[in-house]
Amino acid sequence: MTVRIVPCRPALKPALADLWVAAWGRAYPIYDFETRRGWLLDRIAVMEADRTAILVALDGEIPAGFVTVHPETGWIDQMLVGIAHQGQGVADALMAAAKRQRPAGLTLDVNADNARAIAFYRRQGFVRTGGRINEQGRPIDLMAWAPPSPPRPPS
Repeated sequence: MTVRIVPCRPALKPALADLWVAAWGRAYPIYDFETRRGWLLDRIAVMEADRTAILVALDGEIPAGFVTVHPETGWIDQMLVGIAHQGQGVADALMAAAKRQRPAGLTLDVNADNARAIAFYRRQGFVRTGGRINEQGRPIDLMAWAPPSPPRPPS
């Protein structure tokens, strides 16, 4: 599958929220993510005000996923691929775009029980740098990616 990565525009935000609610609802059915839809849209507005890049993967004109990257810190607050597009290379395309957006390095956190996401991040070169407990009492892994060091010249 070939997707285009584009900056978020206002008309895409409801579809991004739909993807987010469905994907998180499937991953963690004990939580009602529909009631958190407004939180995500508010969070996106805050990130935009802070100049965070919100990059959207489009399959034709249909949003397939998105990633957010703060240009100065490299913080990825959100990375998500819609259920219908999982396993089709969309996450790879989004992460490649994130690395182009912030080639100096990236950081993120991930639910420690989300083995699929952790495996993906490891394949992308992320390493675990620490952990914490979130507001719901769940363990969270902190991860970071740094670009490869250039080869040292011979001495």
